[in-house]
Amino acid sequence: MGVVIALLRAVNVGGRKVTAAGMRSVAEGLGYEQVASYVNSGNLVLVTSERPAAVERDLSAALSADVGFDVPVAARTLAQWDAVIDALPFPDEARDDPSHLVVYAWDGDVGGTTFDPSPYGNERVVWKGHEAYASYPDGIGRSKLTLPVLSKACGRAGTARNWNTVLALARLGHEREP
Repeated sequence: MGVVIALLRAVNVGGRKVTAAGMRSVAEGLGYEQVASYVNSGNLVLVTSERPAAVERDLSAALSADVGFDVPVAARTLAQWDAVIDALPFPDEARDDPSHLVVYAWDGDVGGTTFDPSPYGNERVVWKGHEAYASYPDGIGRSKLTLPVLSKACGRAGTARNWNTVLALARLGHEREP
């Protein structure tokens, strides 16, 4: 048994509502244990013997059937999530301005992606493995460097979480370690 972080993509935006209670219920119905949600934006932490790819497939299918629309899921083991945190290329921003720091979790490797964010402003992006890290010093909400732009640049689908959420999910995960 191990801890898995599951990130739902494109929920609770544009009428695509998935409640935290609903997410937990569906996950528990799949046999996952110690299921916890974090804020109502598609974050689950759970304990399972399944690999992340199986969690992605099974949880996506079950949630999609439950809510009536496609719910893609990106999943990482707790060890993988810790590695994402350890690989952070923006330690000063994490310390001084964590709400403007974002981790993008992709559905495949993006480590070789080259992309120049300078036309979008002062944003910086670093691609590593299955993630990208982005710093938005002037704010995220008004930035033109969006998930669709980055998705097109790397040719992958993904979802984003701010640094505070990344750390909170790690804490929830470590509370559930066997």
